[in-house]
Amino acid sequence: MNEQGLLFAEPKSSVAKARRLAPGRNQPQHDLVMTPPTLAQQIVDYYQPSGVLLDPCRGNGAFFNAMRRWSNDVQWCEVSEGRDFLTWQEPADWIITNPPWSKFRPFLRHAMRLAPNIVFLSVMTHFVTKARLRDITRAGYGIEQPLIVRTPPAPWPGSGFQLAAWPIRRGAPSFFTTLDEVVPDLLREVAG
Repeated sequence: MNEQGLLFAEPKSSVAKARRLAPGRNQPQHDLVMTPPTLAQQIVDYYQPSGVLLDPCRGNGAFFNAMRRWSNDVQWCEVSEGRDFLTWQEPADWIITNPPWSKFRPFLRHAMRLAPNIVFLSVMTHFVTKARLRDITRAGYGIEQPLIVRTPPAPWPGSGFQLAAWPIRRGAPSFFTTLDEVVPDLLREVAG
C-alpha cells in the first residue's frame, strides 16, 4: 500500500484518467509484411476455394499464386501497382489475404461487400474487438473456427499475439456465442 492507503497509485493526469482501454494502433509503415509462399499455399489448400478468387494485397504474390491452383479466375489488387482494393468493385467468391493491419477494419468491411467467403491472416486480436465483431454480425457474416498458424520466421515481425487464418462467411453461424444468445432471460433478470 502507498501513503494514501491505496493498493495502486491513482493516475497523475486527467488524460490518463480519461483514456479508454484500447489496443495500440497499427502503423502503416509496418504493413509491408510478406507472407511466405509455403504458408500462403497451406492456408489456401486448407480452405479449397473455388470460383472467382481475389487477393486484395498481392504484394509478392504468395496468396495470389497459391490460389491459382484452385481457380482459373484469380484477380488481384495491390495499391503499390495502382489497384487499390478499397476502390475495387468486382465481386468475388473468395477473398484470401494478409491485409494491411493498419487498415484492417476498412479492408474487412469492403471485403464483406464483395465476397461471401473471406479468409484474413492476422493476429487473433484483430478480429475480436467489439467494433469488428459488430461489423461482422451486422453484415450478416459469421466467424468460423480460426486456423492457428505458427509465426513465420524473420523478417516476419514477432509479437506475443497468436497468428491465425480467420474465415468469415456470409450467413454462417458464428464460432463465438454471446451470453445473451445462450441465456437471454438471465440479462432481463439481472437488469430487472
